[in-house]
Amino acid sequence: MRRPPPRYIVPDTLVSQSEEAPKGSGDRAAAARILARSFYRELRENGYTARQLLSLSTELIELVTQDLQRERQEGMNVRVA
Repeated sequence: MRRPPPRYIVPDTLVSQSEEAPKGSGDRAAAARILARSFYRELRENGYTARQLLSLSTELIELVTQDLQRERQEGMNVRVA
């Protein structure tokens, strides 16, 4: 029997300190997992290869990383001012 992959959670240190977890954040985490699996399945059924999906995933991670860096920089600019 195949085990599902482990679930990874972003550490709080990577999330803006002013950000609070929304109520029902557990529901959002579950919804995100369902969305990711649906997205993956849809792309695979439409001919995307594992390598192409890895490339797409890398691009998504890069975009999120840029957002987090921008938010962190904006937070630092506000504290300094």
